Amino acid sequence: MKPLSQFTVVLFLSLFFISSLPQSQANNFLNSIWMMRHVHVINNLPIDMELHCQSADDDLGARVLHPGQEQMIRFRMHFFKRTLFYCDTRGEGRAKHFDVFVQNRDKNRCGGDCKWSMRDDGIYFSNDGTNWNREYTWG
Repeated sequence: MKPLSQFTVVLFLSLFFISSLPQSQANNFLNSIWMMRHVHVINNLPIDMELHCQSADDDLGARVLHPGQEQMIRFRMHFFKRTLFYCDTRGEGRAKHFDVFVQNRDKNRCGGDCKWSMRDDGIYFSNDGTNWNREYTWG
């Protein structure tokens, strides 16, 4: 089968699948794919931290986050690809490579926003800005 023919078959099956869902489920499915996602990385340390975030498609470059500052990443998930954004951070004896958005892990747990907070004992995650869980330790 030629690549265009394969694409046509996949597209037809996808549309058939979506159209067979009840309206509310179809809307939830489409919204989860097409909605704008936001990832916030916040420096809650008393020191400057260098942060470099990227995906396979976008390199956001390195920048310095001063205490209290944040980096926001905006994107839409890929329909056929696995979206992955990751960051490298370092400053005054601390360094870490960490995944800030992994499609399989985060598409449902984040809603539209994932929040990450760099703190003295590690990097914390929250999907509401109130309840924080440590997911990475400095290493």
